[in-house]
Amino acid sequence: VVDYLNIKIMFLPVDIAFLTKETTGTDMLGNPITEWLTAKTWYRGRFTEWSAEEIALEGREVTKSQRKLLTDAPLSVCRAADGVQADSGETFRVQSAKDLHGRWRLLYVERWRV
Repeated sequence: VVDYLNIKIMFLPVDIAFLTKETTGTDMLGNPITEWLTAKTWYRGRFTEWSAEEIALEGREVTKSQRKLLTDAPLSVCRAADGVQADSGETFRVQSAKDLHGRWRLLYVERWRV
């Protein structure tokens, strides 16, 4: 358990790789064809639980569909990423990234299937 900003958080450790979307061409109708590229570097991460205060503030719909992820990846990598892949194979779309002014960054992610 870690206490940052007076919020107690239980950690669930995971290794993560960041995903970026790259346009590789167009189809017959002119629609862009995109591929998901997985970064070669893996970082440490930890999914965190929502506190009762956060659920009350954000609303249950947000907390049902999104998760919080702490990572030691550089902020520039976090902000440039379109998604995150966990070592379990789950993929998440990055909604936002915040610097906690230390060695951790906080990502709000939403699960989706590639």
